[in-house]
Amino acid sequence: MRPAPTSAWDPPPDEVTAPDQIDARALEQLERFPGERLLRCWKTPFGYLVLTTLRCAQIWHRSELFAASGWRLGPVFFFYNLAEPRVVLGRFLELAEEVPENVGRQRFLVRDPARVAAEIDAARQGGHQAWLDRRSATVAALGRLSAAPVPAGTTVVVRTVVKVRCSFCGNLIDETADRCRFCGAPQG
Repeated sequence: MRPAPTSAWDPPPDEVTAPDQIDARALEQLERFPGERLLRCWKTPFGYLVLTTLRCAQIWHRSELFAASGWRLGPVFFFYNLAEPRVVLGRFLELAEEVPENVGRQRFLVRDPARVAAEIDAARQGGHQAWLDRRSATVAALGRLSAAPVPAGTTVVVRTVVKVRCSFCGNLIDETADRCRFCGAPQG
């Protein structure tokens, strides 16, 4: 029998180590990318901190009086933008984005924050490279789709059309036009 935490803020026992030990309904909240694998999970007071090959995410259990209870996806930190994890006050793991756009900083109560920070940082290095590989593959695929081959002997004419504002009505017209096509005013 495991010891019960003395309060809601005490670190929970670090029993959950493998993704297959987590409630399947919880993991359904984390829609995985093609090729993304679950690596490790840690218990927090309200759910789990889940580490994959591409990101670190919180899955938490919501229980309210008048709303449907169930598992929810919390903050998600993608490795392409994840700063080095920090231990705060010896009890909390702090995850933050390098460029704080959507998530910013979050603190998670885990049993051994130094060990968890080290494991996330080790996964972050490989995850960052995985994101770069995915991006270069996507750019290459888009380049193949958009660049249609030109048959040999075909002449391609590229021209630049400069637009100016009509001095009378303010609409954009070709720079070489003698008259505005909107109001008919002479240009010159």
